[in-house]
Amino acid sequence: MRAMRFAALAAALSACARFQPSTPATSPSDYTLTGMTQSVTLKDSSVHYDPSVLKAGKTRDQVQAAFGEANASRTTDAGLVEDVYAFNPDGSKYVDPQIRPRNIALGFFTMGTSVAVRQARLHLAEEKLTLYHVLYASDDTIQSVREEKMAKAPDNGPAVQQPAANAPQ
Repeated sequence: MRAMRFAALAAALSACARFQPSTPATSPSDYTLTGMTQSVTLKDSSVHYDPSVLKAGKTRDQVQAAFGEANASRTTDAGLVEDVYAFNPDGSKYVDPQIRPRNIALGFFTMGTSVAVRQARLHLAEEKLTLYHVLYASDDTIQSVREEKMAKAPDNGPAVQQPAANAPQ
């Protein structure tokens, strides 16, 4: 009976967040101090939004070198690749949540309460994101970029970090 309640609660709450944990954390880097920190904060502070990267004509390799792997990627009906990059209000890259053993254990021992709390936390974090839908032409260069602001995203977009060479001393 408890298992059925837990399954129903998990299914109902899974619709709350846009970026659902869909892959397990299996990479050794997921369990480093940096990986664990990113899992909790949902931020990769080593990657920052830079508007100069998302200009028409830039290659997909240049975008991936600057921003890392896309948060989501798909092929359109026309056969073109579209990547989605998500950024937090402070300009850091949003880290997609992953399924971790601790989440499964907490869900079991708290009879689903931790799942509800986690989904609410994910929903609150995602409301503040700014998404960039990057459409690539057949030659892998940027054809267009569409900005999508979530409900509580800052009006002026994510913060842009000053390059280290120009930072005030």
